[in-house]
Order: sequence, then C-alpha cells, then structure tokens
Amino acid sequence: MATVVMAKEFQHNLQLDGSLKKSAWDLVRKLSADEDLGGLRLKKPKGCKDPRVRVARVTDNFRAVLFLAGSEHDVIYLVVAIQSHDAAYEYAEKLRMRINPMNGVFEVLRDELASSAATPEPVVDTKAVADDGLLLLPYSARELIQIGIAEHIAAQAVLLTDEDELQKLCEDAPSWQGSALLDLAVGGSGLDDIPKRYGVEKQRLDVEQLESPERVRESLQHAGSQMDFVVFSDDEHMRRILEGDLRDWRVFLHPDQRALAQRDGWNGSFRITGGAGTGKTVVAMHRAVYLAQRTEGEVLVTTFTRNLADDLQRQLNQLADPDTMSRIAVRGIDKLARDIAIRADAHVAHALRDIDERKYWMDALDQAGIEGEDREVLTPEFLQREYRHIVLSGEIATREDYFNVVRRGRKVRLNRVQRARVWRVVEKFDEQLKMEDKTTFSRIIAEAARAVEQGATQDTDRFQHVIVDEAQDLSPAHWRLLRGLVPVQPNDLFICEDGHQRIYGERVVLSRYNIRTQGRSRKLTMNYRTTRQVLNLAMKVLGGEKFMDLDEEIDTVENYRSLLGGPEPVIQDFRSAADEHKYVIKTITDWREDKKDPASPGDIAILARTAQNRDRFLRALHDAGIPATVVGDGQDRPGQSDAVQLATMHRAKGIEYLRVFVVGASDQELPPHYLFNGVDLEEQAEVRQRERCLFYVSCTRARDRLVVTYTGQPTEFLPIA
Repeated sequence: MATVVMAKEFQHNLQLDGSLKKSAWDLVRKLSADEDLGGLRLKKPKGCKDPRVRVARVTDNFRAVLFLAGSEHDVIYLVVAIQSHDAAYEYAEKLRMRINPMNGVFEVLRDELASSAATPEPVVDTKAVADDGLLLLPYSARELIQIGIAEHIAAQAVLLTDEDELQKLCEDAPSWQGSALLDLAVGGSGLDDIPKRYGVEKQRLDVEQLESPERVRESLQHAGSQMDFVVFSDDEHMRRILEGDLRDWRVFLHPDQRALAQRDGWNGSFRITGGAGTGKTVVAMHRAVYLAQRTEGEVLVTTFTRNLADDLQRQLNQLADPDTMSRIAVRGIDKLARDIAIRADAHVAHALRDIDERKYWMDALDQAGIEGEDREVLTPEFLQREYRHIVLSGEIATREDYFNVVRRGRKVRLNRVQRARVWRVVEKFDEQLKMEDKTTFSRIIAEAARAVEQGATQDTDRFQHVIVDEAQDLSPAHWRLLRGLVPVQPNDLFICEDGHQRIYGERVVLSRYNIRTQGRSRKLTMNYRTTRQVLNLAMKVLGGEKFMDLDEEIDTVENYRSLLGGPEPVIQDFRSAADEHKYVIKTITDWREDKKDPASPGDIAILARTAQNRDRFLRALHDAGIPATVVGDGQDRPGQSDAVQLATMHRAKGIEYLRVFVVGASDQELPPHYLFNGVDLEEQAEVRQRERCLFYVSCTRARDRLVVTYTGQPTEFLPIA
C-alpha cells in the first residue's frame, strides 16, 4: 500500500468540475493500492524541473499532475492538480516539490519559485530604503528568508508599499508563506511569532535528510504544511473528501484554526469570533469531531436555523467516520427545544407564526382596554419583544415580579403605570393562547429551558460538550436551555459568533446565563471564502457603526484580510425593474458562454430582500429560458443543481456561492419601510443595524464575483463614492 497525499489545488479542481470526482476517486484508489497502474499511463514530462513529477491519465481529456516521492519500499504519491491534457504537461514542467530547508514545511513551488528554490540567488542583507513610512514589511529580505519565505517572494515583498500588490504576490505562494506575510504586514504577528504560530522549526535542516520518506511524513504533519496538503488515512477518508462537496477551505485548515479545533481543552466555555468567511463554522465542525473521538458521551452541535443544521449534518457526515458521527447530535436549536418540551410535558400546543402572533397581541391590547398614547408605545412589536426578552427569559410569573425585574437590553423605559398596563396585556395574551391551545416558539424554548433546569427530562446534563454556531442570533431563553444541557465543566460550551451577522433578535450577554468566556476567546481574521475585493466592499457596508459581542465588548473588522483575488464587485443602477432583470439575464448568459471561465448555473445565486422580489426574478429567468430554482427548506443547495439559485437574503445565510447577484438594493427595499411600523424611535436603530448586517451577510455569500443592482436610489448601506 502506498501513501496518498492530496494538495489543496487538486481539491479545488474537483469543486470547479464535479464531473471529475468519480474519475479522481478511481485514480487515488489505484495509487493507494500501488498496483495495476498501467491504466494510469504514468509519464515523466520532458524538461521538467523536478525528476519526481509525473502525469497520469484521469479521463480521455484530463490528466492529473502528481509527484512520486518516498522510496521503493515506502511509496508516497502527492496528487497536485487535474487539468486538460496539454495544460497538465505544461504545468508539470514548472513544478518543484521540496521540504523547506529553513523550517521543515512541505511545499510545492511553481514558475519563478521553483527556479529560485533550485538555484537561489544571493540576497543583499539590507532593508529597502524607499520611504520607510510606506513600506509594508519593516524587514530585510534575508530576515524573511530565514523564517522560510521563498527567495523570489522575499526580495519583492520588502519593496512593496501597496497592500493589494502584496496580496497578489502572496496568491501564488504556498499558503503558509502568503498568510505569514500578511500577518507581518498588518501587525498580527512579529517575525519571532511566525515559527510558533505556524508550527514550524526555526532552524536550517540537513539537506541530505530532506528527501527521506520519514522526513517527508514528518514534514506533512506540520501545521503550515496542512494548510495545503492532507494525508489520506484510508479508503473511506479518501471517498468522503473526494466524492463530497466540502470546499477546499473546509479541509485545509490554517494553523490558527487547527490549534482551536484540536486543543486538549479549556477550563470552561470558549468563544471564537470572526467575520463572514473566517472559518468559524469550519473550526466548530472539526472541534466536534475532535471531541467526539475522545469521549464516550455525546457532543451536541446546534445552530440557529434548521437549514443551517441540515447543512452542518451533511458536512460532518463527509468529515467524520460513522463511528465518530454516532456520538455527534446535530440539531437546530428550536427543533431541539421542541423535542425537549414534548419529552418533558408530552403535549406542546401548535406554535403561532410571527404574523399570527401579532394578531393575538392586537386582540390582547383591545381586551385590556389599552388606548390613546399608550397604544403608540405598547405596539404588538414592542410587546412581542418584551414578552420574549423579559417575561419568558426571566420566568416572570406575577405582576409583582414584572414590577421588580431589571429590563436589561430594552431601549424603551417604562414607569410603574406602564408596567401595569403591559402586564394586563400579557395576561390577556396568555389567556387567549391557553383557551385556543396555542403557543409561541418563544414559549416552547422557555419551557424546554425550565425542563432541563429542573431535571424534568433526561436531556439534563445529557451532553459532554455543546458546540454552538451562529451564536449571535440566539435569544436569552436559548442560552438558558444550552446552559442546562451541559454542566459547568472544562470544554462545556464552544461558541462561534459574529456580531456583524446578527440578523435576528436582540443582543445578549453570556455572563448573565452563567456562561463565562472572559480570557477564553479568540478572534479569526483571515478570510478563506471571499476574495479581498468582495471583502473590502463588505467591510465598507458595515460603515462606522459599533457592534458588540456576547461578552459586551466591541467587535471590529480590524485586520480582516483574504489571500484570494478576483474582479472588483460591480454596482449597477437602473431606471426600472425590467432593465434590472434584463441586465441580470444578460450577465448570466455571458458568464455561461465565457470560454475562458464558464460558470455553471448551479454556482450562481440571486439574493433578494423579499420573497416577492425573488419570485419576480425567478419568472424573468424562466421567461428567458434560463434554468432557475428557489432555495427553500431542505431543497437545492449550491453546486448541486444545474439551475441558478434564488433565495431571500435570510435564507442564504450560512451558504456560499461562486457568483452572486444581490438585487433590489434600493432605499425602498433595504430596509423595507414596514419594519419600522410600530417600532419606538429608541429601538429603530437596532432594526436598522440588523438590516445593515443582513446586507453584509448577503454580499459575503460570494466567493469570486459579486454584482449589486438596484433601481432608483441606492440603499443607505451601499458605499458609493
């Protein structure tokens, strides 16, 4: 049996062309067996820089580029890329495999990097002397080379004054080198921090030992190496990675991510923050697998919506073996609460939709006789939030309790007379629900929380560990429930949040629910999903607003960066909706017909603020003969349909697409004016911020290309010079 190693580029090629997955699996399986390789037609290209490089047949038209390493009795195959026949041979000639002699990281270099690795030129031991105030890297080329940066890159990097130019330079470098240079440029690390952060040795290695199989295997275990390479452990591991649809950035972890996912433990709860695309969910999944492999108990993975929970389940099934998955329970938080409430009470009434709940509050206001100025303050929207955030989360059962409760987080102040009137409405609301055997989702969550707190269900302390994704959207009752599900102990709660993606509910503070993460938190700043061009626009969308995290600290996007490059986002305005539709249709057609970079319909998404506008674009695409489908509960997911994906902005959360249209970004649709009906002035700022976050979330769904369109005047959230 041979060892097979997969490079990130190989995984990325399979994501771009899913039709190659079965053939790639056949190739890797044969290499692993290291027998009957005749059908692969392994060939050594002429004029190659590295004598170990080979080209193997994948299909009639495609070839794999790989390296044959190790020894006769300990064979190691490194599969690097899949390309068309001629392109594969041309590409193979430019590659060189090596163990970095300065730090032991495993690398594949190409073009100028491969040449400089073979015949390094002497580098002057001085720093650039242009305008030192403008230089991005205050180091000499030799200093960078001594930590393992390739000579060709180091010589250019120390001369750069523009961050975009530095990022372009880093794109073609081994991932650890590009990431390390950006860390140094933005101040995330100092020169002495790099070896520790990337898990590499700070010493010059014995060149004669670099090519031994033992040294290659050791090198592949470095955290820096694992940013670009994964060693297949067995056939099942290969199958899950190759046949699944895990994006490459979910497989090849940054050392920061790996350190969090695979740490032995913390003395309590731990929290990670980070903007969209920084890999919080990826860390959460790998953390769940790591913990499940080391415990006899269960690990709960939960998130805000059922859609996101379904997506996590699917990805974990690809990431973990069946035995490990048997100890991981994946649940949407509301579904989890409902199941617990049913087990505790055996009967849970029918839950009202939000629009129906509003009608019940209107009736309760009428029955309580609330009129005049009080009716302007005590709106159905205000009462719904007061009921969820104060009454249910605080288990307020009596009028006296409500008079005495501290209404933390509520913007509108109430005097004693107003509190009495609020409580009268709440009593009428509860009476009506009981009489008609109805409930609300908020009540179900509160009942589930009470059940686990009182030990009224076997779910109390059922889980060893709880992993929480999209934590910024959870309500106080959700946190009471989660606190009751796992005892206070080492590694009890692993919490992932981004205050800039809070699009539901009000902000909460974890310490109020006996969940303490002060001194146990980490912020991720490297974006792995979105190009720097898209990321720059998304950060501008956030404007100068202040965002708070779950520990009541300011959450910023400082030092956010991406190693991915692409075209600048397009912002386009139109006189009419018909013109907007025509532009989107023409752009999709052009993308599909582009011979150099064609786009599959399933990799294109159209995101709209409302279902009505989404459906208008759906009809326009159908009329134009373009296959299109609405992304709904449990339905199509990106890359799995040969049709353009249409979704509301809320529905798109947690999903990524290669190319995205964010449509209807006008001042009339974003935010919708009806959201402010019945909302007190003090709370309108929160509504507006949630809408800003929703627009930010939508823009960051794009991996490679982003197009924003609108008619009339643009939304206030769109940064236009």
